[in-house]
Amino acid sequence: MTAIVGLPAERATMSTLGGRGGGAMISIVGIRGVAVLLSLLAVAAGCIHRPTAPAPPQGVHVVTVLPAANRTGDPLLITGTSLLERYAFRTERVTVADALAQEAASFLRARGYRVNEPSTVEGTLREHAPDSAEDAARLASKAGLEGFALYLEIRRWEPDAGTHPAFVIVAVSAALIDAANGREVWSVRQPVHPAPTPGAVTLGAAYGIAVQSVVADVFASW
Repeated sequence: MTAIVGLPAERATMSTLGGRGGGAMISIVGIRGVAVLLSLLAVAAGCIHRPTAPAPPQGVHVVTVLPAANRTGDPLLITGTSLLERYAFRTERVTVADALAQEAASFLRARGYRVNEPSTVEGTLREHAPDSAEDAARLASKAGLEGFALYLEIRRWEPDAGTHPAFVIVAVSAALIDAANGREVWSVRQPVHPAPTPGAVTLGAAYGIAVQSVVADVFASW
């Protein structure tokens, strides 16, 4: 690749490429550059406009994390998606909803809250996962759960690409319910925003990174 005398190096290189059928190459590079720029702008906009989540009420010590509700219409699989995983390795199917509940439980434990084990939740709910905050309040009150119940809802979860995703567009809501009376005492509703997924190659890896980002954001004030 040579430069043309009398032209800036960048213009000369592009002219040379164009004369040798390199126009397609330049177009591809340009499209990728625009995509990266738009991704960065979306991430920056999401970081600037997201409000801070409210602090939890006083007296919250014991929390039961309920199974998360997925409103997207997509199973949002993290593992167990391929034939190799399902039949050769028999990998357990793990979804974003599963990971979100588990990550929230781990985060709250690290902050000093006592979180009931998943087996306790499953036995109490009898495989009936709540599909709304109101349903969660009714179930928590009826089941006589100890302390407070945490309801999580995935409203939106969309990667920007099928491979090497730079971010996932997310929106998650959370509500804390007093199990004694079914009253909602705390809630947060994230606006739609991008969760950056640096270094992710697969959707599963990107989803895992996004889950950690969402939980840290939702419970930042706890």
